[in-house]
Amino acid sequence: MTRKALAVALCAGIMLLFGCGVTVVPRPASPDAVVNPADGSITETREGLQVSARVQEPAVLSYPSVTGLASFYVAVVNRTGQPLTVPLDSFYLFDDQGNQYEAIEPATLQSRVSRESTYLIPYPYVGYYYLEDAEEAGAINAFDSSLPFYAENHPQELLMNAFPVTSILPGARVAGRVYFGVDLPQRSSVELRVYLPGTPRSGTADFSFPFSIEK
Repeated sequence: MTRKALAVALCAGIMLLFGCGVTVVPRPASPDAVVNPADGSITETREGLQVSARVQEPAVLSYPSVTGLASFYVAVVNRTGQPLTVPLDSFYLFDDQGNQYEAIEPATLQSRVSRESTYLIPYPYVGYYYLEDAEEAGAINAFDSSLPFYAENHPQELLMNAFPVTSILPGARVAGRVYFGVDLPQRSSVELRVYLPGTPRSGTADFSFPFSIEK
């Protein structure tokens, strides 16, 4: 295979892994909702609390052991005058088939990826394609070291980019990713719902963010 053909194949593989070709269109359900065409986000404000949401990545990871994972970027601005916490169990996702998904704990997801995955995706990482190669090289360079090497990776970005579950002080803003175990490119539409603490799950969500998935 020529270099050009190899590059084309690699690019095609990356596009497939990251769900390229999928367009996410915000479909605000409330007349008060504001859509930002630049990033495809929907923003709603209720009683001094402003929440924005958009699909961050239709397919977050390409590890063989972790399939059907999408992330939503959520930003919360607290203008209520009181500290407020939005826990992870406030977020629910519903698809066009009526399936319900709960947000995944970032630490749980990181642990699963670290335990089961055996290699890193080719992009955007630079250097060793296989993590085993890096560890093996390190063991070789250690000369007579008797310590074994293990193929294990720790995608710290899952934790670093996650939505922070913390007390949001008056006038402050927090933002981050909320992860769901859903194969988003295979859905026609999804709706992210946010239930604040004290809101019954049997009632209407405090915030609702519908999106259509177009191929």
